[in-house]
Amino acid sequence: MSATITRANVGPMVSGADVEDAILAALKDWLPAYICEAERDHEMVAGSTPWPKGWAITGRDLQKLNSDQLPCVVLMAGGVLTPPRKEGSPGNYTATWGVEIGSVFNAAWGRSSRRHAQLYAAAIRTCLIQRPMPSLGEVVVDPRGEVYDEMDFADSRTYSASVVSFDVQVRGMGWDAGGPPPEATPPTDPTVPFEPWVTVVDVEIDVRNDLPPNHPD
Repeated sequence: MSATITRANVGPMVSGADVEDAILAALKDWLPAYICEAERDHEMVAGSTPWPKGWAITGRDLQKLNSDQLPCVVLMAGGVLTPPRKEGSPGNYTATWGVEIGSVFNAAWGRSSRRHAQLYAAAIRTCLIQRPMPSLGEVVVDPRGEVYDEMDFADSRTYSASVVSFDVQVRGMGWDAGGPPPEATPPTDPTVPFEPWVTVVDVEIDVRNDLPPNHPD
C-alpha cells in the first residue's frame, strides 16, 4: 500500500472584513461611472454630481462618521444576522451579511443635496446588484430598502444622507468537513500547518481462490 500525505484543507474562512473590502472595491472602481449613468437616465449633465471624496467603514450608526470629506460613502456592515445554510459536500455554508451603504452630502446645498443623495442611492443599488465581487466568489446581492433624511451631527452641522440596505449572500463562507482529521491532537506550535490527512492512492491485495466444500475437482 502507498499513500500521499497532503496538508489538511481547512477550506474558506470568509470574514466580515472580506465582505467589506469586496464591496468597497466594487464601489471605488464602478460608482463614478454608475453615477454618470444615473445622471443621463434622469436627463442631467453627466459629471455634474460630485464623486465620492471620502470612504469610511463603521458600525450601524451613521453618527460615527468622520465627515471631513464630502460627499462621503459609508459602509455599515451589521454582520451575519440569520443562521448560515449548509448544503452539499464538504458541508458548504452559505451566509448572508446585512450591509447598509450610506452617502452623505452637505445640506448647505439645499434641496439639491437631497437629490444628489438620492441619486447616489440609485447608483449604489444598481452597481452592487450588477457588478461581480471576484474575491468573494459566488455572491448574490439583494436590496432590502432605502431611506433619505437630513441629520444633525454632534457638531451641529446638518447633512443630507441616503442609506441603501442590502442582503449580501456569500456561498462558501466555510466548510464543516474541513480541517485536520478527527483523531488529530491540537498543535503544540500554532504556526505549524495542521496535521495532514493521509490519502491512499495504491493498494496491493493478495487474493486466494478456495473451492467451495464438496465441489467436484
